[in-house]
Amino acid sequence: MRPYFLIPLLSLLALPAQAQDVQIMRGGKIAPEPSEAVAKTAAPECKKLSTGDTFCKVAQNGVSRWVLQGRMRPGFQVGDEFPVYQHSMIINLNRYDLPAVTGAWRYYAVQGVIYRVGAEDHKVLEVMGRH
Repeated sequence: MRPYFLIPLLSLLALPAQAQDVQIMRGGKIAPEPSEAVAKTAAPECKKLSTGDTFCKVAQNGVSRWVLQGRMRPGFQVGDEFPVYQHSMIINLNRYDLPAVTGAWRYYAVQGVIYRVGAEDHKVLEVMGRH
């Protein structure tokens, strides 16, 4: 004799565990969490050629294309909040021909663009240009 009467009881016990462990798969891959998806779209995919030119993949109107980095818009404008803990500060100012720091600001380089950023409020003070 088999205990068929236990099957409904076992399936009821397993329901809460199944609802918590649900993972959505798209295209054979587990879909990222919404916070991960935002982080991935924040920085475009870039490739550097042997000539030294850098091209970045940019999506416009649902169409992706490769754009020369020199023609891309800077990622931050004057007054924008700059994520200082996600980017490295420029230490060697002579390498980039930057003026000395004489106030409460720092220099940061992101995707070839140099920014002058306030040390206390982390706001972009000036877009210095490309290096």
